[in-house]
Amino acid sequence: MKTLIILAHPEIDKSIANKRITEMIQSKVDHVDVRSIADLYPDFKIDIATEQKNLLEYDTIVFQYPFFWYNMPAILKHWFDEVFNFNFAYGPEGDKLKGKNFLLSFTIGGPQDAYTPQGYNHFRIPQFLTPMEQTAYLAQMNYLEPVYEHGMVYIPGVYNTREAVERRADKHANKIIDTINSLANSAPEIKIKNFVKDWFANMDKLADDGYFNAHIANNAKLVFPEGEFTGHEGFSEWYNKIKQMIKPDCQHTIEALSVIPNNGHFNVNLSVYVKGESPNNKPIQIYAKENWKVEITRDHRIKIHEYIVESL
Repeated sequence: MKTLIILAHPEIDKSIANKRITEMIQSKVDHVDVRSIADLYPDFKIDIATEQKNLLEYDTIVFQYPFFWYNMPAILKHWFDEVFNFNFAYGPEGDKLKGKNFLLSFTIGGPQDAYTPQGYNHFRIPQFLTPMEQTAYLAQMNYLEPVYEHGMVYIPGVYNTREAVERRADKHANKIIDTINSLANSAPEIKIKNFVKDWFANMDKLADDGYFNAHIANNAKLVFPEGEFTGHEGFSEWYNKIKQMIKPDCQHTIEALSVIPNNGHFNVNLSVYVKGESPNNKPIQIYAKENWKVEITRDHRIKIHEYIVESL
């Protein structure tokens, strides 16, 4: 599962909370990238194509920002105006973000009791978030429960201590980390996609066949251009032949990948491009279509029951 943090703090180097939260998430969660849009676009000239392309590569989008004037910093509002455009995020062809997770993560300077009907801000925080909730719905994204924390500003000698803000930032970051980990564990399609990527990463370095056989069912049907094989012994037989034909550190590029539930199993369809060298240094290039049938077991392991490869 890949997570992208859209960081929207106008002065992130001066931040205590937002900087600490972002760095903590990156250090404790795999496959997390950060785009600090205030640093990328100080002139507010958003590279729409680049931003849209980046969004397509991730499963969960976290919007990290300080709560400004009951809303978000101007750079983030402008980013939404530019990037979530017609026929990308909405419209007849605007399903590009469908199914991705949408998570608001923001810091609030004021105390919690200020955001009540009796407080000086009168409205509760969720009431201020309705436009963003509708944005997620329009883009067909999964709107997750927002994560926010109060008292996240330190004014020396006036309000808070640095240590108090840091403790709250750590608490906030842990909520985000728990959310991301929960999503990874509860989304089988995402789990399988990440497994496929790891499979080929190990295939590229020609890892020991024990890694692969741990995920091969005992009676798995294996069909490769080199012949048909069955189960662990069959995979090892095929794999040992492959290891004689290609050097380690080859490159698998996954050009298409889909995971479709099918009566308790999942059909995995992918197109791959392999680039490497033979033992006598001759270049090797292979295009292939692959069809897998996999299950996620009760102990959350992935087992492959069919593995069919067709060279193109």
